[in-house]
Amino acid sequence: MLVHHFGLWAWTAFRRGFPFLEAIDRWDSHLYTRIITEGYDPALRAFLPLYPATVSLLRTLLGGALPPQVIGSALSSLCLLAFAAWVSWRGARQGAASPLEPRTVWAWFFFLYSPASFALHSHHTEGLFLLLSLGALASAWDRHVWRAAAFAALCVWTRNQGIFVAITAALLVARTPGLWPGRLARFATVGGVALASFGGFLLFQARSAGDPLAHLHAQQNWHHVDSLWGAIRGLWFGNEWHQPGWWLGLRNLFGAVWLAGAVALSRRSLPLALYGLLALLVMLPQGDLGNAFRFGAVMFPVLFRVGDWLAERPAWLRWPVALLALWLNHKVTHAFSIGSWAY
Repeated sequence: MLVHHFGLWAWTAFRRGFPFLEAIDRWDSHLYTRIITEGYDPALRAFLPLYPATVSLLRTLLGGALPPQVIGSALSSLCLLAFAAWVSWRGARQGAASPLEPRTVWAWFFFLYSPASFALHSHHTEGLFLLLSLGALASAWDRHVWRAAAFAALCVWTRNQGIFVAITAALLVARTPGLWPGRLARFATVGGVALASFGGFLLFQARSAGDPLAHLHAQQNWHHVDSLWGAIRGLWFGNEWHQPGWWLGLRNLFGAVWLAGAVALSRRSLPLALYGLLALLVMLPQGDLGNAFRFGAVMFPVLFRVGDWLAERPAWLRWPVALLALWLNHKVTHAFSIGSWAY
C-alpha cells in the first residue's frame, strides 16, 4: 500500500509537471505545514496541536531544513508500521483475538484499502492518532488502567474524536470482572485523566489564543446545519449548498458500510461499537458525510470487522468488492495529489 500510494503520487507529479513535495502537501496537509512554519491563526485553531507540535519538534531536531510534509509523512508512516506491528503481535500472543485484531487477511486488506487510507501515512494527524487510539483501547482491553488513561489523554490533544476514544477506553476498563466499586474506580480513573487532559487543552487555548473554545469557534469557517432536520436532510444531500454527485454518494455508501460494521461489532464489544457509531454521527452536524473517507480511515475495529465478514462471503461477492475498494482507494489517493476533494 505504501509503495502504491507514494508511487502514484510521484508518477502523477511527474506526468502533470508539478513537484512531488506539492503532491503531498494538499488540503489539510498544507494547513498543517502553515501551522508548523507560521504558527496558528484563528481559522487554524480547529486543528489540534499534538501532531503539528510533534512534527515541528522533529523538524527542529533535524536541523530545520526538511519540509514539514516530508517529516510528517515519515512520522505517519512509522506510526502506521508501528500500529501494524503492535496489532500483529497482539494477535500472535492471544489465543483468541480480541475485536481489536483482525482474524483474516481480508480484514487487513479492507483496513489498509479503505478509501482514504493515504491519510494514515501522509502529512496528516491520522497516523499518530491511529497508534495512540490503539494504545488506549488495547491497554483498556488488557486492564492496564493507567496506561489506557495516558494514551487516552494524548488522543484528546490529537483529534476531536479523541474524546470518543477516552469514553470507549473508560467503558472497556469498567467492563472487566469485579465488584462495582472497583469497576467504577477504573472508569473514573481513565475518564478523569482524559477530562483533566481536555481541561489542560482548554487552558492551553485560553493562554495562547485568548479563547478556551477556539477549536470549536474556528469550525465556523465551514458549513454546519442549524437544526436536527438539517443534519438528517444532509443524508440525501437536501441542504441548500449541496450539489449532489456520485462522489458524495460513494461517501454515503461507505458510511452505510461503516454503520453496518459498527452494529456487527456490538456482538463482540458494545463500547467499541459505540465508538464506531459516535465517530460516524459526529459528521452529521456538518450537513453530510463529505469527510467520511478520512474520518473512517482510523476506525480500525470497525474496518477489521467488515473485512472479517467479507472473508466469509462467497468468492463471487468477495472479489468484486475487493476490486471496487482497490479502485476507489486508488482514485481517492490520486485525487488528493491533484488537489481534488479526497476526504
